[in-house]
Amino acid sequence: MTRQAAVGSDITSITELYRIYSIKDGKDGTSLPFMLCDTMGLDEKEGVGLCVDDIPHILKGCMPDRYHFNPQKPITSRHPNFTSPSLGDRIHCVAYVLDINCINNLTSEMVVKLKQVKEEVLNSGVAQVALLTKVENYHEVLQDNFLNMKKSVTSQSQIMEVQKILNIPIYNILLVDNYASDWEPDPLKDILILSVLKQMLQAVDDYLEDLPPQRTDEVARVSQLSICD
Repeated sequence: MTRQAAVGSDITSITELYRIYSIKDGKDGTSLPFMLCDTMGLDEKEGVGLCVDDIPHILKGCMPDRYHFNPQKPITSRHPNFTSPSLGDRIHCVAYVLDINCINNLTSEMVVKLKQVKEEVLNSGVAQVALLTKVENYHEVLQDNFLNMKKSVTSQSQIMEVQKILNIPIYNILLVDNYASDWEPDPLKDILILSVLKQMLQAVDDYLEDLPPQRTDEVARVSQLSICD
């Protein structure tokens, strides 16, 4: 288990820095061929939370690690650490992280923000998935139906609502449970998390396969997964 990223909840996003996390194969192992990029969360109010105008720069890989977000002003090319990235530095898959218990209570303002981000991602051609977190019945469902959690009655309405908001395929709406208060790994929870990661990396492969051959030659052997919560 690792505790690099800040976790918790507040009135606004607790993530203030853009972070790029390299995942290692064990404590002293080599870095695995993907990275997780964590952004500030969205907010229904203007001037609070992730600035939507930052999204294109994040997708293009221009935003440096540990950049301090300004909710009222996006990064510009004049920033001293603004980068000129290669295709390998770009984001290859965007994950919208949503609390499954709050899906049916999203305000119209938050839905508008989500749709704005979705349009930016869609225009860039990047793969996108939704991660519904805090799934409480994962033990029961995994034991009964292995990974077919979408058959759970308690999850159906939330899945359909996310599909309606983001207009992405249902097979790209994935269910996970968080490591928030656990001291030790939970094998069932790990199965679910690793299955979701596998689906995200397959979405990356599909995105890269769709690029012209001359562009795929530019890609480094590292997939970038952006987490927007």
